[in-house]
Amino acid sequence: MPQLDPAVFLPQIFWLFVLFGLVYLFIAHSATPKITQVLERRQDRIAADLQEAEKLQAQAEGARAAYEQALEEARAKAVATVAEKREAIKLDVEAEYRKLSESLGEQIAEADARIVAAKDKALKDIRVMTADVCGSLIQSVSGLDLDQKAIAAQVDEKFDAVRENGNG
Repeated sequence: MPQLDPAVFLPQIFWLFVLFGLVYLFIAHSATPKITQVLERRQDRIAADLQEAEKLQAQAEGARAAYEQALEEARAKAVATVAEKREAIKLDVEAEYRKLSESLGEQIAEADARIVAAKDKALKDIRVMTADVCGSLIQSVSGLDLDQKAIAAQVDEKFDAVRENGNG
């Protein structure tokens, strides 16, 4: 075999270095820059994607903060609205209560006045009837015909005495 012949080792080694040199030059000037370009583009794209991700994350954080702030403002507004409505309802209820209390007070005063008037009328009627009954009894028992005004005066005197003692 000619490759194993020691006489041709030197030219084989020469051509080996020449071919490896040419392959090295080809790879160094042709393939390596393309691979380097691809790797650099890839690295640039990764860096750009990372920057975009950081930018989007910052936007998301900003949106989240704005959402939380809006939510907190909405809660505060809702609490304020509820408190305001509660206070308005409380004031309305108090006004209605006062109006109803005044109305009931007036009705009670009117009822008391009617009761007093009815009581006074009843007492007056009882006095008149008592005077009539007493006059009739005196006339039927003793046969005396006394003055009705004198009998009424005596009945009024007795009623007033009973009332002063707290019995009527």
